Formats: sequence, structure tokens, C-alpha cells
Amino acid sequence: MKELLEEMIRIPGVSGYEDEIRDFIRGRIEEMGLPTEEDNIGNLIATLGTKGPHIVFIAHMDELGLVVTNIEVDGSLRIRKVGGIDDRTLVGRIVEIATKKGKVTGVIGLKPPHLMTDSDDKKKVVSWEDVRVDVGTRSRRETEGLGVRVLDAMVFRKEISYIGRDLMCARGIDDRAGCAVLLDMLDKARKRKLPAKLSFVWSVQEEIGLRGAKVIGFKLQPDYVFAVDTMTTTDAPMQGNAYEKILLGKGPALRMLDSAAIASPKLRKMIEGVARRGRVPLQAGSGGGATDVAVIQEFGASAMPIGIPMRYTHSPTECASLKDIGNTSRLLLLIAERIAKAPKTR
Repeated sequence: MKELLEEMIRIPGVSGYEDEIRDFIRGRIEEMGLPTEEDNIGNLIATLGTKGPHIVFIAHMDELGLVVTNIEVDGSLRIRKVGGIDDRTLVGRIVEIATKKGKVTGVIGLKPPHLMTDSDDKKKVVSWEDVRVDVGTRSRRETEGLGVRVLDAMVFRKEISYIGRDLMCARGIDDRAGCAVLLDMLDKARKRKLPAKLSFVWSVQEEIGLRGAKVIGFKLQPDYVFAVDTMTTTDAPMQGNAYEKILLGKGPALRMLDSAAIASPKLRKMIEGVARRGRVPLQAGSGGGATDVAVIQEFGASAMPIGIPMRYTHSPTECASLKDIGNTSRLLLLIAERIAKAPKTR
């Protein structure tokens, strides 16, 4: 799981530009000898079984990023954000731009204090509208010669680090961790031959409004849906006490309430029993944000977002426990087995 997740994190996949990560996931599924389907919006689907309750497990393969909106006369790039990027995390970053000629590296510089004429400048957050990406050129023509075009996508350069015993820190754990869990579970579930229809979905454009999941809800209309995403922990420094504690290393978390959905209390009861019998640590809580569950739930599915606890969401230093990621895969398989054996769980 560790090696798989590291490889997936390094593959770019800005919302709307998921081709490369989708091709990687498709290749892994084909190595298992299983067929895949890609719908018109770009979701990737793999299905096991045809009869019994229809269960969808979904994780989004898109990530936050930037897009080139203009090439200035001096060769620098203007950008716009794709997804919920905090402006405070923009400056001083190295970016990688996917162009027709290959990857181009750029930097988002910070005005040095030596050149500041107003002491208040040091206190201001630089807005994305004022950001420029420097690709080492001095003219628009020179930048275009590198292959850079308007609407090319870019991501922050990924640096994967480890702190403590098993905490992985990197930009993009949200939600490449969920994608890795689904691949792991699919590999295990295909050998079980459960009496259920299991659809594994790697969705697109989650970060800009759950758009891929809306298509899945309309297309598949499942009985049950489980979104495998991250859940912001409250155990990091300076997090406050507004929410109950969700802790790294203490198991996957049921996202019972967020900004867009209320999960099924009946499913919570069932999952807590499954986790207890399977000796899988489990947490439950609430928070902000949304998952793909929110829109699929509207088509009548019994829904539960299952969060991989993670610190510093949407930052360059997202942190998650490898132990929690492994336990999430274990829990999902136990849930599938439970529903397959007793369909009337809702």
C-alpha cells in the first residue's frame, strides 16, 4: 500500500485533467484481469458480480491544482485555482506544468522584504489574482517555445516525507489514499465472489463540485454507497475544540455529518458491529466539506462517507497514517461481506 500510494501521489490529476492518473488506475485493474468502463465525464468503473444488492465504493482521483490563464509579455504566467486552495499556500512554491512538450517547472516567487516599500506588505496574503509563475523566461515567445499554452494544468511539486512511526506527509493524499484503498479492496474482493454487485468507482471533478459523482448517481442508482475520502482530524496543533476528536492512527472515521450530507444512522449501527467483530478500530464524527456521497445519496442510496483521518487538509503537508489506510481497506471488505449476506441492512 505504501509503495502504491507514493506512486499515485506523484501522478498529476487536476480536476478536469485526470487522464494520467486514470490511465494508471486502469492499468492496475487490467493487471488483475478485470475490465473497466470509462463514462463520458471520465469516471472509471470496475464491477464485480451482477446479482444481489448493488454497492458502490467511490473515491475521487482528481486533485487540487492550477491552470494557466495568460502568458504575460515578460514570459511569466497568470493562473487560476482549481478547487479549494488557500491563497496562503501559494507563494514560495515550485510547480510542474503539463505541456504538449512535457513537464515544465516553474516557481511562484515572493516579493523579497528588501524590495518592500510598505511594512504592511509583509502582513498581506498574496491573492491568487496577483500571483505569477516564473518559468525562467523573459518573453511570451520564449515561454511558448517551452510548450506552455493557456489552459495547461499545473500541480505543486510533490515531496513525500514521513514523520513519527507511520505518518505519510504530502500534497495529494486527498484522495489518492482513497484510490489506493479501492484498488487494494478490489483485488481482495474479486477472489471472494460475494453474492452482490460491487461497483468500484474512481471519480472525476470532485474538488469542483462532486460533478463526476452526480453522473454516477444517475447512471448506477445503487442501493448503498460508500465514499472513501479523507476526514480532517482535530488532533493537530492549533485546531481548536469546535469538533469532537478525530485522531490519526485510531482507525477510519464515519463522517456522519458534513456541509452537504447526513449519513445513514442504520448504516452506522451496522458498520460499528462489523468493525467490532472484525477488530478494526473505528471513529465517528462531523466536520466541514463534502464527499461524493452527498449527490449519490439523492438518488435513493443508503449512504456513508468513510474518512481516512488526515491532518492539514488541502495544504502541501497533508498527513495520514498508513495504519489507518490499511484498516480502511479491511473495513470496506467486511462491510461488503456483511451486506452481501444480509441485504436488508438499510
